Amino acid sequence: MGKLLAGLGIGLTGLYVAFAWWLVGDRISTLQSMELNSVGDFFAGVFGPIAILWLVLGYFQQGIELRQGTAALNFQGEELKNSVEQQRQLASLSLQSLELERKDREEQNIKYRHSLRPILHLEGLRLDFENPIYRARCKLFNDGAQIYSVVVVLRKGQRRHYLGSYRTLERSSSILFECMWHMDSAGEEIFILVYYKEHDSVEGMCRFVNDSDVEPGSIAFILEDELGVQTPLG
Repeated sequence: MGKLLAGLGIGLTGLYVAFAWWLVGDRISTLQSMELNSVGDFFAGVFGPIAILWLVLGYFQQGIELRQGTAALNFQGEELKNSVEQQRQLASLSLQSLELERKDREEQNIKYRHSLRPILHLEGLRLDFENPIYRARCKLFNDGAQIYSVVVVLRKGQRRHYLGSYRTLERSSSILFECMWHMDSAGEEIFILVYYKEHDSVEGMCRFVNDSDVEPGSIAFILEDELGVQTPLG
């Protein structure tokens, strides 16, 4: 568009110069005898229309350039908006990826922690009564990870009785122990507390309670977690 205006201006200027020469060309020789102010008025009259023509063409050219500049700015703004949106999407994908990695690490950590935990079962093998003492023979099984520094304690009422300590209890192994209590000792429930350390030295404890729904003359134990009771840590 700018070249078109320039060509138009040059063409109109050429036509005007030809017209002006045709109109006043024979008077050029009289300029030497004219006063300076008259000469100035002559040239102002001759070249004034050309100046106005190029002023108008310059105005249109400036408007065209302004519109082109506005369009370029709008295009750059749209490109910047698209770039920001792409960056936002990339950031969102990165956050989602990090969140998935975090959840995966948590799951792996949970699986690792579970792999280090024991799975303990306590079986009451035999219950004898020698007035006034009850004597129970028990067997502790471990179907999970190996544990260390195992300590077994009997609790009835507020009294605790140390039953034994064991250096390790390996996977798929068991230990036998015997516990005794007086028939008149306080408390109805009997608890067997098993303290231990896991592979990474994390301390743990399982608490078993005697099952009241057994035949007379026998004894059985249930892990309190299986009864929906949270196992205390102390």
